[in-house]
Amino acid sequence: MSSVRYEICEIDPGHYLKILKCHSDENVQIETVNKSLYIIIPGNPGIIDFYEHFAIDLNKKTNCPVIGISHTGHLYHDSIFSWKPKPVIGQIMDKIKFIEKHLGDEYKYENIILLGHSIGCYVIIELLELIGQEFNNKIKKSFLFFPTIERMSTTPNGKVLTFLSDFLSWLVYFLAFLLTFFPNKIRKQFIKFGLNNRHGSVNDDSILIDGIEDILLKMSQNYSCFKSCFYMGSNEMKIVTNLNKKVIEKNLDKLYFYYGLNDKWCPVDFYHEMKQYMSEIDRENANVYLDQLGLEHAFVIFKKQCEIISNLVQNNLTLFFKYYKCVF
Repeated sequence: MSSVRYEICEIDPGHYLKILKCHSDENVQIETVNKSLYIIIPGNPGIIDFYEHFAIDLNKKTNCPVIGISHTGHLYHDSIFSWKPKPVIGQIMDKIKFIEKHLGDEYKYENIILLGHSIGCYVIIELLELIGQEFNNKIKKSFLFFPTIERMSTTPNGKVLTFLSDFLSWLVYFLAFLLTFFPNKIRKQFIKFGLNNRHGSVNDDSILIDGIEDILLKMSQNYSCFKSCFYMGSNEMKIVTNLNKKVIEKNLDKLYFYYGLNDKWCPVDFYHEMKQYMSEIDRENANVYLDQLGLEHAFVIFKKQCEIISNLVQNNLTLFFKYYKCVF
């Protein structure tokens, strides 16, 4: 049975990460369970609570510990109320600092498997270039799901966010601040309306993860949390431009790209261009795939879609470790 706990890490003075830790049995010493560690790098909002169902399902299928690292400031906590947001490069460096300085205190592992979602994929690509060689060597595979790794401001959703951040950021911040003063009852109604309007169908693929309303409610109570998310999103539009081909080519054997068919953050044209790029460098067999199952960009908020992605990870890694004769 999987057990989950959350911890707060002050990564530097006044800046915090929220860490999700999912283990098969918390009464068993973690270092004796296995030699692989899975690390989830979230999208934006980088509230790691959204990824709990995904982490639990992945832990059940692999019997490996799974941890999730929130983006700095993308959290809520009863004893922390205010902090300053960080840009994308700050988020990248905080992930590196946490992996290099904190993981070894509790986890004994030989293999690291990175799982990036949306902007988390960009973080991983940059991390592979900047992290110390000792840790880079331990990273055996990096899964990039619905990767926002280039030209974000030109995408359909990116154009909307760019307009908001360039011309109406004052209004967005004001409305978010105003929302914190609303009674919980009213905010709950807003959240229910938004979820029903966006995800109102009742088929098995659209069943939402448990507790999503509570996560959104707590997020709406903390202005610093919202400010961190919006600030980072605005910065993404400026920073995520050209594809980092140097890092991709150097680490291609570690990378697994999974694009969406109808993704407004990462249009299907980006998939076709990536395939073309792979053919130009004579790597037609690289792991670049297009979803055929109708998964959404925000797959982590749907139970069934989380389970489909965790199956994909498990099946791919079983073949990978078998081929390279690694301990799984």
